[in-house]
Amino acid sequence: MSNLLTDIELSEYVANATADATHAFNFLKDSGTLTASLIFNIAHRVPGHDTLLSVRFPSPWSRDRQVKVALSKFSDHKDSILNEERLDADTLIHAHTPHLAAWSLSHKPFPILYVAAQRHLLAREIPNHLERTRSVLDIVRERLDTYPDLAPPPALLESNGGANFWGKGIVKTAELILLIEESARLQAIAAQIGGAQVYTPGALDLQWRRTGLLEKAREYARDYAPA
Repeated sequence: MSNLLTDIELSEYVANATADATHAFNFLKDSGTLTASLIFNIAHRVPGHDTLLSVRFPSPWSRDRQVKVALSKFSDHKDSILNEERLDADTLIHAHTPHLAAWSLSHKPFPILYVAAQRHLLAREIPNHLERTRSVLDIVRERLDTYPDLAPPPALLESNGGANFWGKGIVKTAELILLIEESARLQAIAAQIGGAQVYTPGALDLQWRRTGLLEKAREYARDYAPA
């Protein structure tokens, strides 16, 4: 039996995915997770179909408030990060959030030191994409090849800009954006009182047990890439 979606199923899927994208945009905007420019663009690979769904939201100064939805052949997007199977991702979101953008300006990777975010993630840091002449896919593949003992990152800071995030499902990926940005905000506040500290012994195991990631986390021996 073919696993391809029929035209009607594809139409229904796109409508539901667009509704998810709008919901994700609204909760990130309303929570103050996005910068005032509201940069938030989604690319989502439709399962069972050679289709990439793209959703773009209007800028705050645009008189046209319509959400832009487009479909294209996924196989035409050879440089998409969604081609990297080791990430197990079907959704890419490009977004600008205040505190992660500040980290991108620093040209440093962002270490995740906030348990609310870390319990959902195997990776301990978000790398910074400094070689902007190279694609996100090339940068991430090189990292995965060079450091197989590092958990695959869920995002890549865009040096002097925003960030690219990926994951399974539009809403789940957007939820991670909220948590990672919240971590960056709280770590910025902590910098005023001595800085965010590393986890105390056992804290990470406790968090990963809560989300069922503990055994998977133990497969990765290295926490951070060499400086």
